[in-house]
Amino acid sequence: MTQLHEILAVEGDREGNAKRIMVEAKNTFGNKPNLFTGSLKHTEMLDSEAINVPDEHIAMVTTVAEKLEYVSATVGKYFDVGFRKDAANQEAKGDILIDGEALITDCPVTWLLGMETKLKELRKVIESIPTLAPSIYWEEDPGHAKAGVYRTKFPTERFKTAKEVKHKVLYDATDHHPAQIESWNEMVNVGRISETTWSGMISPADKSKFIGRMDKLIQAVKKARQRANTTKVGKAEVGGTIFNYLFS
Repeated sequence: MTQLHEILAVEGDREGNAKRIMVEAKNTFGNKPNLFTGSLKHTEMLDSEAINVPDEHIAMVTTVAEKLEYVSATVGKYFDVGFRKDAANQEAKGDILIDGEALITDCPVTWLLGMETKLKELRKVIESIPTLAPSIYWEEDPGHAKAGVYRTKFPTERFKTAKEVKHKVLYDATDHHPAQIESWNEMVNVGRISETTWSGMISPADKSKFIGRMDKLIQAVKKARQRANTTKVGKAEVGGTIFNYLFS
């Protein structure tokens, strides 16, 4: 069984890592939505003798699911070490009940107090998650190398245009005067562009579900604090349980 001084020795490092990861995740979710999208732009020239335009491919860097897994791994360890320390400091415990079912049992009262603040900070991370544009039809792409990827159901199509000189004869040539010709530039279609977009974002419905679960969890933690009892420190791993509940 882990001793208290071993828990205290690593708590500071895990706390620092967890805070750094959550700040970075909020910044990525809120300010770098481009990291969660990829695209392939293909141009088909209408003139068979025209020079082909190479495809333009933008690779997707990551997905929301991948980012949440990274956050869960680090922040989960921080939750674990806090749980074990508080379990050794306090004997008061309570069960976290979700819809009458125990999610985590025998929670130390001091941990429950701290978790209320930590979960509120984690809620801000969830609030910053970018979501799929509701005005676009999306479908899951099971063939993508990354999990949780959507693609546009209908490619966006538009024409590639080029400037072409047009002219017409205003007056025909005579024995005494040359022909009068009017010239002008006109944009004409020379190719058809079809663009499909991929996104690692989540649906607004999933984001709302995550926030709803978080709010329910925060309330359950508050109620568990009131039902606290005693316990000893043990090798508890509660971080994984919390993130599995939030993001399953």
